[in-house]
Amino acid sequence: MTSLLERFAGETEARFRARYTQRSVPFIRVSLPLAATLYLLFLAWDYSIEPEALVQTLSVRLPFSFFAVVVFGLTFLQSFERWSQIVLCATVVLGAAGIALVLAILPDGFTYGTPGLLLVIMYACGATRLLLNAATVTCLAIVALTNALLLHQGASGFQVFNTNVFLISASVIGLSYTALLEWMERHAFGLEEGLREDKKVSEAMLRNFLPDRIMSRLRNGECPIAEAVGEATVLFADIVGFTTMTHRMAPGHVVEMLSTVFNKLDEISDRTGIEKVKTIGDCYMAVAGVRSPSSHSAEAMAEFAIEALAFVRDYARENDIPVQLRIGMSTGSVVSGVIGTRVPIFDLWGGPVNDASRLQQECVPGAIQVAESTYWRLRNRYEFEERGMLTLKHGEQINAYLLTGRKVAAGAGLRVVGGASRALADHGMAVTVGHGNRTET
Repeated sequence: MTSLLERFAGETEARFRARYTQRSVPFIRVSLPLAATLYLLFLAWDYSIEPEALVQTLSVRLPFSFFAVVVFGLTFLQSFERWSQIVLCATVVLGAAGIALVLAILPDGFTYGTPGLLLVIMYACGATRLLLNAATVTCLAIVALTNALLLHQGASGFQVFNTNVFLISASVIGLSYTALLEWMERHAFGLEEGLREDKKVSEAMLRNFLPDRIMSRLRNGECPIAEAVGEATVLFADIVGFTTMTHRMAPGHVVEMLSTVFNKLDEISDRTGIEKVKTIGDCYMAVAGVRSPSSHSAEAMAEFAIEALAFVRDYARENDIPVQLRIGMSTGSVVSGVIGTRVPIFDLWGGPVNDASRLQQECVPGAIQVAESTYWRLRNRYEFEERGMLTLKHGEQINAYLLTGRKVAAGAGLRVVGGASRALADHGMAVTVGHGNRTET
């Protein structure tokens, strides 16, 4: 903070005041009953000066003591945080007014009783934990009330001068303490806010590597972390043409482009309910059905794939860059877990992971290629073109399909993909399309 009186902006100031009140309530709950008790015990002082005035001074002291008890009860209400400064300020001013009235009732009260007002000022600036503005108003009110009664009583010049010297001196000391206390509290709160913001940034970065539930389990000290999932859908999405772009664009532009694409994919993943696993260079890996096991994981992933493909296509056209997305998907049982301790990484293992990765590698640009396991889960709601049997790395064969769109809006779906059949034809590949029991090539 650059100055003592500087306040936080907007909602931050409201959070500071709420926190300050919460921290002050224990002090207030102790000080109010203590103040009320001492207020009544000073009746003995009143009696020692003027026994016949005891009834009058009791009628002044008793209502304030009762009011202090009421305020003590208010501290247990949630709304007290909002009005605490005003309520406490009024409580102290009423207490000071009561003491000033008692001094006016007693003979030569202001000559002997000025220390009582000093106690109220010390109480206002310390025990009630008033902030500087409220404490200043309180001290000014006490000085003004005291001088009004002095003038009303026709006090001598010495009494007025003597009383004000002590009151003003006590106010300066008390307000200095209040200002220092508030500065310390604001400084500590500012540091906490900075730490909170840093924590948000750190957690946002960690979410790129670890799901929320995994982060929670790691915080609780759980290790190792491993889960078996009966059915999940894994996706790999690779940016075709990215490697070529790295030779044509400045490094800053390359990173900016990749960041824009991946940030949008993150946004789509949040909206469609799937879980980002990690990024590998220009490849984006995601899974559905691990965070919340569901028989509809394939549908959620299909929606993500269609939106992601459409975004990259539009982004490339708008920015005149020759990049496309190719996607591979596979469904089945997987194992998820965290490996490493220094830099923990969330990852997946299992047949669907390998199949989705290889289907992505063998997919034509601008298309979504899925394994047969995914096809059977989606065939009633989405349109497909059969790729036929593909030979993957290591001689593995897999029956693949191209997801071309939603059945409820097949035309729009074809436009989203950009024409999977045309993409195959452009790459010199035969297209096998299923029509009931017959096929055409």
